[in-house]
Amino acid sequence: MPAVDFEQLKKSVSILCVEDEMIIMESLKIVLKRRFDRIYTASNGKTGIDIFKNSPVDIVITDILMPVMDGVEMTRQIKEIRQDTPIIVLSALNEEPFLKKMNEIGIFGYITKPFNDNDFFDIIYRAAEDVYNKKKAITA
Repeated sequence: MPAVDFEQLKKSVSILCVEDEMIIMESLKIVLKRRFDRIYTASNGKTGIDIFKNSPVDIVITDILMPVMDGVEMTRQIKEIRQDTPIIVLSALNEEPFLKKMNEIGIFGYITKPFNDNDFFDIIYRAAEDVYNKKKAITA
């Protein structure tokens, strides 16, 4: 894979973060905003779907257990709209049947809460580089 220009990556990749716990949401927003220019937030899957449909979202980071619409259903709907969207799940749930279901839906990665920053940003940057390289290939 070619080297990525992180300034271009920062400007060109947008992230939707869906999390119902406001403290976690605000923390995620702060650390993501340092690395990416466009961050969208939602507190449940229904709002997340609405933002996804109406905004240029490249990557989705989501919790699973949320009110109104959970992350599993939101992920299914996003994959129906745009199959190649990288979806990263952040959740305290780590039981095997649950993980298997999420992998069948087609998530990009799974991080168990509480998580460390290195693991979190390793997977975010892998997804962002993938999106960035696909965008570059389309415009080349």
